[in-house]
Amino acid sequence: MYTRRTKFPLKPNTNDQAAQIAEKYKKVLHDLPGHVSTVMFLDEDSFMSITTWDTQEHAEAVTSTRDAAQSDLRDILAGAPSTSIASTVVHDVAS
Repeated sequence: MYTRRTKFPLKPNTNDQAAQIAEKYKKVLHDLPGHVSTVMFLDEDSFMSITTWDTQEHAEAVTSTRDAAQSDLRDILAGAPSTSIASTVVHDVAS
């Protein structure tokens, strides 16, 4: 498995808008081939998406979805998003 981490830096006081946009991508990511799991969260100055994929190819294929999210977030972004992909060491989900 592979984990993809994308960080979108946000302008101040835009968390509510970012949360609304994140809701849209919850289902989009879930329906993509190879999707295993998604966690999205907000802190004071960024929106983070951490997704797990069955193969590195599927993790890399999400770039177009990231670009669409960047477009949707364009009015509230404080800078360009950063993305990293790494081999998953532990993925434990309670049943």
